[in-house]
Amino acid sequence: MPKIPTFESKTRITAEPTGVLTDIKISPTDSLAASFIPALQDLTNYTLKNRDTAEKIESAKKVFEVKGELDKYIESEKENINEDNAINNFKKKYNNYLNQQLGTITNSRVKKRIQQNLDLEYSEYIYNIKNNSYKALEKDSLLTINNEINSLSAKYATSDNPILKVKYKTQTKDKIKQFAQDFDFPQNVLDKKLEAVDRDFLLADINQLAGLVNGVEQIKNLDDSLNGTKFLSNEDFGSGVYNAYLDKISNLTITGDPNSNYDRALELTNELETFQRSNGYKVNNLLLSTKINSLKQKVLTEQNTHESLLQQQGNNKAFFDYSSDLIRGLTKSITDKGLGLPPALVDEIAGAEIESQYKERIKNYLSTNPNATLTEKKQFARELVYTLQNIYEDENTLKNQNRILDQNRFDIEGEYQKIINDIKLLQEGNLDPLILKQYETRAKQQKFITTDKDGNEIGDVTSFINEYLPILASQIRPTVTGQ
Repeated sequence: MPKIPTFESKTRITAEPTGVLTDIKISPTDSLAASFIPALQDLTNYTLKNRDTAEKIESAKKVFEVKGELDKYIESEKENINEDNAINNFKKKYNNYLNQQLGTITNSRVKKRIQQNLDLEYSEYIYNIKNNSYKALEKDSLLTINNEINSLSAKYATSDNPILKVKYKTQTKDKIKQFAQDFDFPQNVLDKKLEAVDRDFLLADINQLAGLVNGVEQIKNLDDSLNGTKFLSNEDFGSGVYNAYLDKISNLTITGDPNSNYDRALELTNELETFQRSNGYKVNNLLLSTKINSLKQKVLTEQNTHESLLQQQGNNKAFFDYSSDLIRGLTKSITDKGLGLPPALVDEIAGAEIESQYKERIKNYLSTNPNATLTEKKQFARELVYTLQNIYEDENTLKNQNRILDQNRFDIEGEYQKIINDIKLLQEGNLDPLILKQYETRAKQQKFITTDKDGNEIGDVTSFINEYLPILASQIRPTVTGQ
């Protein structure tokens, strides 16, 4: 079998690299490729920095957007007085909305930044919700207790039962104490509020006692028994007394009201001028003296006006009673013939027309003569009744047109000529309104009716005259022929 040839090495095994060995040493960073290493590192750092900045901006924009919506959620719970309920509502909305927004973001680094930024804000959100809830609770509680106190104050101010007054005042203070305890009011704040109750209730008592026969003494005694100077300053005491007397005096001095009592009002102004607190404070001081003097002068001035109005009101009542009796008597004489028979329709119409004319003329007279005396008014009413009665009697003779045949020629011609003249005056707008009213009444009696602009039925003067004149003309000729 042939043998594989073998070789023998003449050198020893070594770890030294092959090649030519020299003493020259070369730095690995001095090569051309090595010179690019810093530039590549800078480029990498720049790229990472830009990416980081872009992601910061993107996350910040999203956080700003999300926070805007979260602020709405906080605002929606602003009036919620139940703190736990408000927080739970916010958490639910917060989680749902945040998960929805994060689900639209694919970049995990941006998503993480957003989550971290909102996590930092979350505790502040919860704090704001708690703070808002506390404020809402305080506001709601304050509104409730104020309503309760106002109700008790109103009951106190209108009650004259001393037992009930003590009850209302005690209940008011108890509610304030409980409110202060619920919201941790400092003792000095509570003391101020309790003093305010004492002040308001004392002022209510002053307002109730002012104007009574012994009101001055009662006010002083109450002020002393409560040690009012401790919680009610002299200035506030003076203003309270003045306002109380002003209210009573105003109720007594309603000009023209028969129940007004100006004499008593003047007595109260005198009381106000001399009112003095037990500690020597005078209500009629530099601050209030001008108001008190003006009030007294106002009462004195209005008293004269009041008495004149009462006199005028008395005269007006007396006149209207007298006037009503006059027209009632006239209309009765027209409609009631004293035979026990019902009045004829034509007489009822005539009575109604005369009454209407009477009232209208009286109204016009009073408006144009506001200063007329009672005697002058009565005289005018009497003369008016006589005039209307004569008009009725004149018109009554013409109700039946057949009676014209019985008139002599001169009566017919006179009537004919009078109507011709009246027509001319009517066309010129110079016809006496009272005569025009007479024509309207005659026309209505003869069933010549039209309506005015207000839809009221009135006598149609034109139609009446157009038919009446030919009748008169036809009667003039037979009268002449008959002669």
